[in-house]
Amino acid sequence: MKKIIITALAGIALLSNSCFKDLGNYTYTANEKITISGIDPSYNKVSLVDKITLTPTVTSTNEGAEFDYRWGIYETAVQGTAPKVDTIGRVLALDYLVVQPAKAWVLVFIAKNKKTGYSAYATSTINVITEFTRGWYVAKDDGTKTDVDLFLTPTSIVPDTKRENVFNQVNGKKIDGKATIFGFYSDYKSTVTGALGNTRALFVVTDKDASVVNVNTFKEIRNLNTLFYEPPSAKAPDFVCNGSSAQFFVNNGQLYSIYAMSSNVGVFGARQLKDNSNTPYKLSKYFMTSWIADPIFFDEMSSSFISASGAGSVMNAVTQATGSSMPANNNNKTLLYMGAKTFNPMTGYAVFQDKINPAIKFISALSGSASALLIKNDTIKPTDKIFNATRYTLNIVDESMIYFVVGNEVWSRNLANKFEQLQFAAPAGETITFIRHSKYNTTTEVPYAFNYIIIGTKNGANYTVRMFTKTSGNLVATPAITMTGTGSVGDVIYIAPNIGGTTHQNTF
Repeated sequence: MKKIIITALAGIALLSNSCFKDLGNYTYTANEKITISGIDPSYNKVSLVDKITLTPTVTSTNEGAEFDYRWGIYETAVQGTAPKVDTIGRVLALDYLVVQPAKAWVLVFIAKNKKTGYSAYATSTINVITEFTRGWYVAKDDGTKTDVDLFLTPTSIVPDTKRENVFNQVNGKKIDGKATIFGFYSDYKSTVTGALGNTRALFVVTDKDASVVNVNTFKEIRNLNTLFYEPPSAKAPDFVCNGSSAQFFVNNGQLYSIYAMSSNVGVFGARQLKDNSNTPYKLSKYFMTSWIADPIFFDEMSSSFISASGAGSVMNAVTQATGSSMPANNNNKTLLYMGAKTFNPMTGYAVFQDKINPAIKFISALSGSASALLIKNDTIKPTDKIFNATRYTLNIVDESMIYFVVGNEVWSRNLANKFEQLQFAAPAGETITFIRHSKYNTTTEVPYAFNYIIIGTKNGANYTVRMFTKTSGNLVATPAITMTGTGSVGDVIYIAPNIGGTTHQNTF
């Protein structure tokens, strides 16, 4: 972003109405060219710790130029009002302690030739962070209460420090219930910075409550009582997810949404109806979704797929595409698992069991769209290891593999040729409570890139999280990262300043 931007000068003047007064004539002519150098496109700064220390070089084609200087900073992604530029310096050299809340800000430097009135400016993105904005988060519970541990990663993806029970430390309480799933969104709306705008927010969901926290401070923004215009009568959260145009929350099998394509305040609306007849429904806790498509849910009462856009009060019916192995509606099946495999286009897999004959199980490949969902079934034999699986996770985007738990072992199944292989056996005394594939592809933060199968186990009152790299879908024998703490693991997620709401697309 470090360049002179001629056409935006008038806009900067408008943004700075209360802090930058008369900045003079912002129209360039061929008579003078002002050049600014020495300001990088972006900087990472820790709030209340780091300073912005800069002395740019300013030159002019006009001999004898004398400059006035002004530095300003303003917040991005403010909803409902123009950003306000705060003046933080009036001399060439800037030495400013960063006090802004953690998020992306824009630093503005303006140089004005006092003799001619001509000006130029340069901008830089300031990524303000705190200790909470980078590290591995582990949602864990003691059977009745949930808290979060933070494993700090200051120099690489491998943690070197742990902060236990950060939710309780910051908020003075724990969250009721057993930990189930995280949800991270960089565009959740709140007023934590004083103005309504995008907030980097982490949802911590349990089987009895949910809390959405500001990742920058880990302070609670809302809980289950305040996340809805009308709080649900039953506290039984299932999950939170997003789609192409909305954020969704399923509580007690009922769907609620925030339509993200218009102004909102981060509060979920009324319960969505299944149809215009208000037919009863209960959504499964399993789903698949993508940032380019509406999510696909499954109604356990009618054994039917269903979708939603978040734009209205009624969900959308799903129909099967020609060539499907079974109908999308009233198929008399129990959903044992469903998750996304790819996100653009959105595809996924589901594991079903027949309601009449429980000995019939199959894996369904899902593709197409809600208006024409292609369902292709592959029968699971009773002798297959996956027939007795209790937990599942898909190898997202990478190899065509599904990982599953049988007893205290993790197995893989090749979805193309059905080959099954033992991948991990938990040490004696440990019980597997969690499994997930997670990856972070980044070229700007190479030390933080990762691609892991994550397995959580419990032994007595303590947990162990092991993260394995893989080769052709097979886990390397020794974990790349091992993290330990107290409690039982419900979910694990990595958060960093450059990670957005689509980095970890929510899925089981």
